[in-house]
Amino acid sequence: MIVMVEAFGWSTPLWQIVLRATVVYVALVLLLRIVAKRNVGNISPNDILTLVIVGGMGTDAIMGRSTSVGDILLFIAVVVFWAYVLDSLEYHVPAVRCLLRDRNTILVENGRMIRRNMRQELVTEEELMAELRKEGSRIWRW
Repeated sequence: MIVMVEAFGWSTPLWQIVLRATVVYVALVLLLRIVAKRNVGNISPNDILTLVIVGGMGTDAIMGRSTSVGDILLFIAVVVFWAYVLDSLEYHVPAVRCLLRDRNTILVENGRMIRRNMRQELVTEEELMAELRKEGSRIWRW
């Protein structure tokens, strides 16, 4: 019975779990905000972050590297809570949406590549051409 309590109880104070999970999640959201859009694709950085953190924590719980299942479940709950809060804020508050989501950058206009935008987004001509071929588009190279 004592083993069950140790395995499924909390070995870390609840306030510390909530604080650590919150600080790490918010810090990672801010760090991901500076990553170029091309590296995250169409999935929002918050979604990627949530999946990575929850997957990592789940792995720790399964592999036994965590202090207790209760700790890991609370960490996961806090991360999922913040993901929901940020998604809700993005939906309801346009200013937050502008901070957390990137706008699309126009790379081709009127059949011509906009090289300044390509440099800004770190997209090579070869990458752009490959994507355009996938879409069946044509572009003038002048």
